[in-house]
Amino acid sequence: MATDPDATVTASDSAFIQGRNARLYGKPADACPYPEGSGDRQAWLQAWEEAGAPEAEG
Repeated sequence: MATDPDATVTASDSAFIQGRNARLYGKPADACPYPEGSGDRQAWLQAWEEAGAPEAEG
């Protein structure tokens, strides 16, 4: 699979950031769009959990 050299990837494209944002905007964990067993799903769910941790608030 070739990568488009003109494509830009931003931090908001990462599964981790998407998971964090989902939690902050009130989406449930089962809203994760990534397939079971994928690294992106693991990152999304990790960020979702961390965004709800008490030390993350404030």
